[in-house]
Amino acid sequence: YDWDVANEAVADDGTLRDTVFLRKLGPNYIAAAFQLAHLTDWNAKLYYNDYNIDIINAKSNAVFELVKSLKQAHVPIHGLGIQSH
Repeated sequence: YDWDVANEAVADDGTLRDTVFLRKLGPNYIAAAFQLAHLTDWNAKLYYNDYNIDIINAKSNAVFELVKSLKQAHVPIHGLGIQSH
């Protein structure tokens, strides 16, 4: 029914987290992951998930801008998961 396509991709300082995906595929890897997930399951709801975004800070601003840019580029993203423990 739904997939967390990208998880914790943004660091607390608002930059993209240094991962093998970023190093090998570049900053568009998140958009590519959503597009591939959509091709795999057209009916699934696709989410970005992260923590420490329930208040306004560098990370939450960066996540907002990330999701906004994905939506503007017509990347299939349907929601945002806000992690808490």
